[in-house]
Amino acid sequence: MRSKLFWILSILCPLLFIASVRWQAAHIGVAVALNLLLAASCLGLLVMSPGQQARDNTEERPSAESGKLGRNLIVTSLILIYLAVSLLKLNGTSTALWQEVADRQAPTAGLIAGTAKAIRMDEWFVQTPWIWSQSNQNPPFPLTNRNVGNGAAPLLTNLPVAHWTMLFRPQMWGFFALSKERAFAFNWNFKWFGLLLGGFLFLRILARGNNSLALGGALILLFSSYVQWFFSTPTCMPEMISMVFFALWALDVLFQTKSRWAIAGAGAILLVAIEQFVFCCYPRFQIPLVYLALALVVAGAFHYRRQSDNVRDGARPFRLCVLVAVLITAAVLLWQWHREVSLSLKEIQSLVYPGQVVSNGGSFPWYFFLAPFLEFSMTQDHFPAPFENVCAASGFLFIVPILAATLFREARQRRLDAISVAIVLFLAGAIFFMICGVPALVAQATAWSYVTSSRCILAVGVASVIGLVRYLAPASDRRPSPDKKFVVAIALLLAPLLFVCFYAANSQLGHFVKVAELVAAAIFFATVASLLWHRVALASCLLLLIPCVSVYGLVNPISKGLPGLTRSEMFRWFSQVHATDKGALWLVTGDLTTRTCFLAQLAKATGANVLGGTRCMPDREMLTALDPEDEYATVHDRYARVCFQARAQTKAEFELQAPDFYLVRFPFQTELLDLLQVKYLIDVDQVSEGAALPGFERIGEREGCVILRRIQ
Repeated sequence: MRSKLFWILSILCPLLFIASVRWQAAHIGVAVALNLLLAASCLGLLVMSPGQQARDNTEERPSAESGKLGRNLIVTSLILIYLAVSLLKLNGTSTALWQEVADRQAPTAGLIAGTAKAIRMDEWFVQTPWIWSQSNQNPPFPLTNRNVGNGAAPLLTNLPVAHWTMLFRPQMWGFFALSKERAFAFNWNFKWFGLLLGGFLFLRILARGNNSLALGGALILLFSSYVQWFFSTPTCMPEMISMVFFALWALDVLFQTKSRWAIAGAGAILLVAIEQFVFCCYPRFQIPLVYLALALVVAGAFHYRRQSDNVRDGARPFRLCVLVAVLITAAVLLWQWHREVSLSLKEIQSLVYPGQVVSNGGSFPWYFFLAPFLEFSMTQDHFPAPFENVCAASGFLFIVPILAATLFREARQRRLDAISVAIVLFLAGAIFFMICGVPALVAQATAWSYVTSSRCILAVGVASVIGLVRYLAPASDRRPSPDKKFVVAIALLLAPLLFVCFYAANSQLGHFVKVAELVAAAIFFATVASLLWHRVALASCLLLLIPCVSVYGLVNPISKGLPGLTRSEMFRWFSQVHATDKGALWLVTGDLTTRTCFLAQLAKATGANVLGGTRCMPDREMLTALDPEDEYATVHDRYARVCFQARAQTKAEFELQAPDFYLVRFPFQTELLDLLQVKYLIDVDQVSEGAALPGFERIGEREGCVILRRIQ
């Protein structure tokens, strides 16, 4: 009975916490009652939590065979779920918004759960139309695509390309064998599948074979606000994390298993992980993750070296041969890849944005670390004032102080773990870079000049989850936990301290949450901290996981197919016109700049070559005609969304709207369109001007858009 009540409270506490955050009480008494109920539940959870000594004496450790059976069951389940949902064309796209943007209808097409998020523009507005543009080219999936950028831009933006690098990106294979929507589902679902599978396999090593703890850690990482709000960017951030996990797991297998077949298989997985990680091509995330991986490799080597000093290993020469072969092969393949993309890379590096944007760190305020504790009511339209949008406001629950405190305790007891030490040292260095910064020479020498403070939070979050799993992992040499009365006392003292910290952070965040929510957060996370200190692993993971799943689980909706795009009447109209003249160049102009840019991307999705929209580098052919003297070079030399406005003026003018968005105002004249070699003109929401353009004929109109075609 006592055990059942403990688990009931483990689930009830986070639900009460979410209720107290979400409930907009009309009377102060409701808020007080909720917080009192939460406090009572948390206190009961602390009192009934089993001590470490009791667990060691009463619970049988799972045998190796049962542990392997559980591992195989989890791995098999993940694979089957991934295959099933992908074959059913389920995904998390927000392309239902094309119904609203293009067809002026409610954005509900294909939605099963959740809502399409406009803030996910980098997916539904940029990446998905690029994917469709690649598939609709003739021949499909080319290495070069003017709609994306110059040269080998599709390889640098993680698009499907008929290229040898796709051998190392299994999530792309479906585009060459399946329907586009089903291939898109396989590509999309690999994000969560790879992160869960790779995270589980690697974290299971650190969890000393504890399957539930490893899976819990992977789920906590997956459902953190930062991962969910950045889930579908063109940088392939989830895949990037997955490849780090797969590489570290493969290294462990390579050096621990005795089977030569397993060693060879681990080498193959390591090769794929290294190649795909580099191909993601976003240094702001990659560099901190590389340093984290190196820290773990060094710590793991030290840890296992002590264990294997007196163990004879007859397979060591074979292991070393496989490792050397993998590293040489990886280096040769990356050299070849770099040869093919070097011109595009150099151009991107020379751009004002993002290539010339460098950082020494030091721009991350302390209270940003505490913001995720207070953002459980955050939506895409409701976020703290200091942040520009909800994605910038997202982060990870800051558990670094707990990891540091437990490491200090382990040091006093002379039971330091090399892996835990490496994680805390990495976290200390990364946080110092984010808050204080480093000298420019140090940043350049270590490549951290490519990392901005805000992007470094990803590696801090990943390292924190790894450290959490390692700390909670069962170990035979652990001493009994402190007395429960001491743990409860710590929680009671910690709650007001957390309230003060949260109150100070909330003041800096523009008083984003009410006092009642601050109280609930202080009570709840004081309990979480106490259980973590007490090493109550499953309850701690549940308390961290349940709020995140309930709040962030549908940041990306559940959709079937992409009917918002593929069944859009506007998209079908554009496709029909493009099918009759596939080599023509298009231009989209209009007064309402937002819709103008959107429809430029929609036209790109048909496979048509379109000026404007989003490109990862400037369109040099277009700029030769519009800005031959590079008068506006500082405006257009960037990754950007480009919108066109037709105006009665003598020459084109460029106006920067945001770091990744500029406006082109140009004379609405036949001569200039001839110079640009434009054959089709989409005139958006300014029909009267477009209808009078000499040399062009009107071939149709729909939802405020007119298509004009050059008269032959």
